[in-house]
Amino acid sequence: MQEEITIIGAGIGGLTLAVALEKKGLNFQLYEQADSFEALGYGIQISPNVVRVLWELGLEKQLENISHLCSGFELRSFNSDKTLAKWQLNNPIPYYQCRRADLHQLLFDSIQDKSRIHFSHRLESYQQKDNKISLEWQNFASTTTSALIAADGVRSQVRRSLFPQNQAQYAGYAAYRAILPFQDKYRSLWGKATVWMGENHHVVVYPNGSQNNSTPWLNLVLVVKDANWNEQGWSIPGDKQTIAQEFTNQSQELISILEDMVKSPEPCYKWGLFIHQPLPYWSQGQVTLLGDAAHPMLPFQAQGAAMAIEDAYILAQYLISEKQVEKAFIKYQENRIKRTTKVQQVSKNNANIFHASGVKAVIRNFALGLVSATVPSLLNQKTAWIYNYDVGSING
Repeated sequence: MQEEITIIGAGIGGLTLAVALEKKGLNFQLYEQADSFEALGYGIQISPNVVRVLWELGLEKQLENISHLCSGFELRSFNSDKTLAKWQLNNPIPYYQCRRADLHQLLFDSIQDKSRIHFSHRLESYQQKDNKISLEWQNFASTTTSALIAADGVRSQVRRSLFPQNQAQYAGYAAYRAILPFQDKYRSLWGKATVWMGENHHVVVYPNGSQNNSTPWLNLVLVVKDANWNEQGWSIPGDKQTIAQEFTNQSQELISILEDMVKSPEPCYKWGLFIHQPLPYWSQGQVTLLGDAAHPMLPFQAQGAAMAIEDAYILAQYLISEKQVEKAFIKYQENRIKRTTKVQQVSKNNANIFHASGVKAVIRNFALGLVSATVPSLLNQKTAWIYNYDVGSING
């Protein structure tokens, strides 16, 4: 198609789509409500399915330069520090971990024509009429477009317009995120992601950044059951001393990390986790949803940004191959909705596994130990349907 495409939201999904469209010579404009990019340094896991997309976009070397190579996973007990399971990844495509801000910057830098990016634009409403979409902006004159793609996140204005009755349900978990400069005493954590699991709590720790090409960091995500949360936000300051006390555990290594978190000048933020039921469709006429706007998910499979990146690449392929935007949007929806719905469900189910208690925890720990000791390949097989997904094999 040759018509101009409007993208709402310059997060990772929106930027990935912009990079893909520009590389194929499609006309687009990208609008972001913030005054500038929010350079949050917290971690992001870039599993092989995502690495394939970024390689397809020609970013192989740049991605390697900003990333920590994860070779495997280790699950440990929050209460005893006993290793419950550990295994090595066997995928020929790397599994990377980096700072979200570094990936965001990489995608932004990859867009050649920065005049296509417009900050401080908050969409107030839109209207489809006569094969055109009229966009009303806060504090800016209205514009028109031939295709509207909402990559405007979990609080998407466009999704609210399409589904005014759709409401998020609090999942019963509060999460905290922090980042620390990587120290030599964290060396045993290099090359893997480590998860401490316990009743009502779990902590995920992994390095960010390449030791050779960028400053390495240690990323922390701490999740606790909390029945009283009533806020949905990403940047609510957390009291680090209170957090450390709430996550009291029996691992000297994790205790040391939490002590460092308390002393560090780096802030710690908290956010409530919410469940969004899968939508029946994403596309209506010349409007469609992408990433968290289409399928917000809990972070317990580390695939939220991954699904947005996959969405972006596949949507770009259909926009290239189809003459009619409506047909491109429907094909994109049909291609993606089953996979993202399944990832949403798996992410939700993992919460119960991470926070199991009593008999359920005993059964979980025994099963993990048995599989890890005898056939660790089964642990890779469990996620193979996610990690082995190859967007390069998707034809428009």
